[in-house]
Parts: sequence; structure tokens; C-alpha cells
Amino acid sequence: MNIRLHDDGVSEVVGEMLMIGLVILLIGVFAAALGNFLPTARDPSVTIKMSNDTQNITLWHKGGDWVKKEDLTVVISYPNDTMQKYYPNDSLKTDASLHFDMVPDKSVFDLGSHINITTGTLAGNETVSLVTPRARIFVGRVSL
Repeated sequence: MNIRLHDDGVSEVVGEMLMIGLVILLIGVFAAALGNFLPTARDPSVTIKMSNDTQNITLWHKGGDWVKKEDLTVVISYPNDTMQKYYPNDSLKTDASLHFDMVPDKSVFDLGSHINITTGTLAGNETVSLVTPRARIFVGRVSL
């Protein structure tokens, strides 16, 4: 009697399973290694020109990165150690006579845009800062 075992296919299945396991393991190793090479978040770099008169300050975007409008805050520090913050959205305004207006009115501050700040009265020597939650983009001094 000639009895033959039919287990030739088992070695092929085991081989395929080992190859699939090896590929999954290598994908995990490469994903972990390549995660270290991704660029980190960086602060925006913006060139800004400031102009002012006795009641208004204008910040002109002259080049560099764009910044979301909702992330911007203008802080004016007065010589008597007080400060006033100006936000782009109306719900945070503390005084109706103080305004933060971006022209053109869009969601980002980018090349060609400018921010108009209506402050009331400027005496000169105030410090103007344009800040985001992560960085101070611009610092300038008012001169009359």
C-alpha cells in the first residue's frame, strides 16, 4: 500500500505568513524611524512696516509667512506701564471706539494685507507688538 501525506501546501502557507509578518514589522520600524525626520513646527517669519498718526497705527505685511487672522493680537504698551490688547474678532473688543481692522478682510494676514488699529489718542513713545499664541512677530515704537 502506498500512502502519501498531503501536507506540501502547509509549508507554502507558513512561508507566506512569515513574509506578511516580516513586512508588517518592517513598516512599523520604518514609520518609527522616519517620524524623527519630520520638520518641527516653527514660528512664522514676517517682515512688517509700521506707520502711525495721532490716533491710528497701521501694520503692513511686506513679506514672509502668512498668519491666521484669528491668531493675531496687537498689544500696545504705554509709557505708564499699562497696555491695551486688540483682537481681530468683535466679541473680544472692550471698547467700541477701539478697532482692529484687517484690509482686505480675509482669514489670513499675508503679503499685501495691512492691519489698521484705531487707538484713540497716541502721545508717542508707545510700544506696538504683533503677537501670536506662540511668538512675537513684530515690535515697534510709535513716534509722532
